Amino acid sequence: MPANIIHSTRINFEEYFKDAVLSSCPSEIIGLRDAVSYHFGWDGSITVPGKRLRPLFLILVYASLGGNPEDAFQAASALEVLHNFTLIHDDIIDKGETRHGHPALWKQTGIHLAINVGDYLASLSQSLMGSQPAIFPLEIQKRALNEFHDATLGVIQGQQLDIQYENKDRISIEEYLGMIRLKTARLFSAAFGIGSYLAGSDRGYAEGLKQAGCDIGLGFQIQDDYLGVWGSSEKTGKSTSTDLFNRKKTFPAMTGLKNSEIFRELWAQDNQSDPDLLEKMKGYLNRAAIREDTLNQARAYYIDAQTSLNQLLPVENDYARALLALVTSTFAPALTGS
Repeated sequence: MPANIIHSTRINFEEYFKDAVLSSCPSEIIGLRDAVSYHFGWDGSITVPGKRLRPLFLILVYASLGGNPEDAFQAASALEVLHNFTLIHDDIIDKGETRHGHPALWKQTGIHLAINVGDYLASLSQSLMGSQPAIFPLEIQKRALNEFHDATLGVIQGQQLDIQYENKDRISIEEYLGMIRLKTARLFSAAFGIGSYLAGSDRGYAEGLKQAGCDIGLGFQIQDDYLGVWGSSEKTGKSTSTDLFNRKKTFPAMTGLKNSEIFRELWAQDNQSDPDLLEKMKGYLNRAAIREDTLNQARAYYIDAQTSLNQLLPVENDYARALLALVTSTFAPALTGS
């Protein structure tokens, strides 16, 4: 039953989402609709489709608390559009060449147009969030919009830290967690916060759900860091050598730098693109049990989130059970170690 709810909600949302986004891309603006369709994979070019986790979490939270799922589709669309603006810009900044199993947008259109498409999506997300269905009282709309605005600022603040940290030889684990709490986890917490606010929840209850969302986001990013070293490109749709190649500050890398002089020496070598060096770095992380440390950290956040959600949600509700099942499936790589 939960799997059916997740599947049908994803299908119904995707249909709504595609129409909402493309109808906001005028055909007379040369190349805009084509670029947006390409990024989201609506032109049929992608091999690893987007998971739509953040909008699904928002919709399922709202439905768990008694709302009609479709009523939350516009807010969910706004959140997913915002997330994809950050992905487009992030790929440019990180020189990430692959997204969803095909060349990243900037590789397809060039950097200038990709930046503009990202800017367009950022503005569109605000427009979508600021025009919620009239079924929501103005006070509820205001709470949801304030949460969305705060999350928008948070994710950009996180990106600012990420860029600044590139100029440092290393950062502490605490600094890293603080950065991903903004850059990644803030949109997950917003999904839970907006869903609960739209359902009429008070601030205290919404904060509890937001913390669960934050834990999911932190665990999700650390799991993504794991996949960035030990994952499969066929499954993730992204290169699994980019993080080490670019000396990206991730949880396994920062743990290695903190605990090992050997890894610090490998990390500092100039021949960054040498495949043998990348394999040596990966091999050391394996031998030093950092692979397991990374998995265990992701699993710990998963357990915290599941514990909180079991306490906060009406678990007899079918949508709540679907939400809990979605959290578990989200962490499948970490839970199985694959």
